[in-house]
Amino acid sequence: MTENIRRLFKSMDHDTKEEALACLKNEYGLQDRKLVKKEWIKAGRIPEGYQEGIVAMFQNLLRKQHVKKVC
Repeated sequence: MTENIRRLFKSMDHDTKEEALACLKNEYGLQDRKLVKKEWIKAGRIPEGYQEGIVAMFQNLLRKQHVKKVC
C-alpha cells in the first residue's frame, strides 16, 4: 500500500502536496512536515493502521486538484 501512497503523492501538483502534508500533520498529530515527507512518503515508513486513511485522503485531494484544473 505504501507504493500506492507514493504514486498518489507523486501525481499531486505542488500546492496539493503541501495541502496533503498539512493534512497528515493535523490528522495524526505530527510536528514536523519534513519528517512526514521524508520518513512516511519517501521512505515508506507509514504506520500500517494509517495507510488506508491516507490513501483515501490522497484520493480526495487529487479529485479536488482535478476539479480546480478543469474549472
